[in-house]
Amino acid sequence: MEKVEKITVLSNETSVMEGSWIDHEPYLNARSIENVLDWEMKPEGLCKNDVCIPLNNKVQVSDEGLLNVTDVANLVGHPTLVDSTLGILTIGKSREIRSKALKDRIAPDFTLTDISGVDRSLSDWAGKKRLLVAFSSW
Repeated sequence: MEKVEKITVLSNETSVMEGSWIDHEPYLNARSIENVLDWEMKPEGLCKNDVCIPLNNKVQVSDEGLLNVTDVANLVGHPTLVDSTLGILTIGKSREIRSKALKDRIAPDFTLTDISGVDRSLSDWAGKKRLLVAFSSW
């Protein structure tokens, strides 16, 4: 039996879910994966609208029936970054969104909190010149 642990998932929203870390890989139940990736788990596989991707043996399943989240995310075109020491899983935007941004030369919209605590989106300045400065201490 796997030990149930907290997994912090960073995607469109930040959420803390119960799952397991097996060999430094995050495993979640099907319902949690549906919530994170916005795909539905059906008998025929992982489905979104009228598209279904069979899981077959492309996704590792634990003894408890939990699914390897990185396998599932990669299967549907989402890049992942894992830090098992901190218990964090980051899931990036889908391949389609990233490809469209490169092709159309339009940055995907995102929201950050400014120094005054106000949420600002990139789209707030549509049609205006803007400079985004990012800083990290590492």
